[in-house]
Amino acid sequence: MSPKIKFYAYVEDAPSAAVLTKMMDSLNDPESPFFGFREGYPRVMQGSSQIRKEFPANLALASEGIYTYSLVDLDVYDYPCPPALLRDWLGIEQGADIVLPPQTILRVAVRTVEAWIMADRKEFARYFDLTESLLPVIPDDKLRPRSVFISLLRKKGTKKFRWMLPGDSHIGPEYNSILCDFIERHWSPIRAEQNSPSLKRTMERLRAIAKANETI
Repeated sequence: MSPKIKFYAYVEDAPSAAVLTKMMDSLNDPESPFFGFREGYPRVMQGSSQIRKEFPANLALASEGIYTYSLVDLDVYDYPCPPALLRDWLGIEQGADIVLPPQTILRVAVRTVEAWIMADRKEFARYFDLTESLLPVIPDDKLRPRSVFISLLRKKGTKKFRWMLPGDSHIGPEYNSILCDFIERHWSPIRAEQNSPSLKRTMERLRAIAKANETI
């Protein structure tokens, strides 16, 4: 059965695409899915700047009742909080009310999507052979969640994940593929949202969309 709402969706990287897909799946009834994607989406844009370029077009699509979904990282240096990013993208003054069409969804991972992934603490620790107590209780609170993860792998992880580690300033060659394997086979956004306020807000936004359109 075709989903009731299909998104044009834009993400920064492959793990973000896997996360967004898993989030939708976790809220869908397998026999009657509510959420889905347009063919060829989610589209990996290789960074938030490319997603931002698409954003005016997303706003235009909303006037036609077409849903779009953009997922970006807050990152360390760009913005102090998600509302600051949203106001900048919308070109409104800091402190002004943020108003988006209901069909235009822009969600922000605090501070990177790795925080959401690590928030499923028990499964994350089991998959990566780490001690759960070493993981941050609230990964959103870490300025650099990816660096926290890489540091744990380097100091406490097993050799089978060595290809995730950076040799220079970049992530290792298998970083994205291993993270995606974990997300697709083990990660639960329902569990993770209990430890990540920004993920919980995002899941609640999806639930609100479903509730508002439940008669479709």
